[in-house]
Amino acid sequence: MRDNAIEIKGVSKFVDGKPIVYRVNLEVPKGTLYGLLGPNGAGKSTTIKLLTGRIRPSSGKIRINGIDPWKDRVTVNSMIGYLPQNSIQYQEKTVIDFMVLMGKLIGKNKYDAKKDGRDILDQVGLGRFEDMKIGKLSGGEKQRLGFANALIGDPEILILDEPTASLDPAGRVYVMNLIKSLSEDDSKTVVISSHILPEIRRMTNHVAIMSEGSVLTSGNIHELTKDVYDKEYELRTNKPSDLLNILLNNNYSAYQEKDRIFIDEIHSLEEFWSILPKLCSEKGIEIRSMIPKRDSLETLFLDLVNKKQRQKEEINE
Repeated sequence: MRDNAIEIKGVSKFVDGKPIVYRVNLEVPKGTLYGLLGPNGAGKSTTIKLLTGRIRPSSGKIRINGIDPWKDRVTVNSMIGYLPQNSIQYQEKTVIDFMVLMGKLIGKNKYDAKKDGRDILDQVGLGRFEDMKIGKLSGGEKQRLGFANALIGDPEILILDEPTASLDPAGRVYVMNLIKSLSEDDSKTVVISSHILPEIRRMTNHVAIMSEGSVLTSGNIHELTKDVYDKEYELRTNKPSDLLNILLNNNYSAYQEKDRIFIDEIHSLEEFWSILPKLCSEKGIEIRSMIPKRDSLETLFLDLVNKKQRQKEEINE
């Protein structure tokens, strides 16, 4: 079993008496790509600020490799590369001068800071911008520079708050692939906060789903979703009208769009597949594909968030 790089036990953070995060428990195994997934306002950024020692928890315990980030920020900061949601850089400095400054702040000499800075800029696709002033970079280029800053010193833990924000589609793909490559040898632990579910699915192998400051579930994505399936499916067939009639006659809620059939509610896939092949064979209907409308992680996410919202509404009634 892997040791944990990060442990959060019963952590809450109150601001003006309001819980921003509440009784959060998380374990992030070393060498994992770990996603904090949730809508805006779920508490993801606050959780990251707690992890990096930027703010102090109101209650509970946080440990980064066994160290309290609030009490020993210097030691923890030497382990962590951090990309904040709104990365702030020196607008009048050139890109390479900024990287040299950041390298010197962690103890590198100027020569090593410049050499390493150039290597990292190449890694994030900014090598040709090294002599440009930061203020003239685009929003996406500034985001890449913030990511480059997080990589200085080759930290064993990366904490990235919305790492693809401001990037164009090509930049998003580039950064997502880079993040995936960082953990290929299990030497780095990467924590990524995002509200964009497909990106979390692509970048991570573990996830915590958050809503309104609480963790609704957490763990390995495969384990969390192995028994989760969507209730809505798209079917393609050689005889869409005939298939639609069969489904309607067997009390399924379905409709047709051109050559595709959509089923609104399948409560039991096992039952559905025990009935459908026999009915289709009698009519010479060929099922060419059956695709869930939503990814299993998306289904789990929406089910949990909607359940949380319903519970809140019931309490307020």
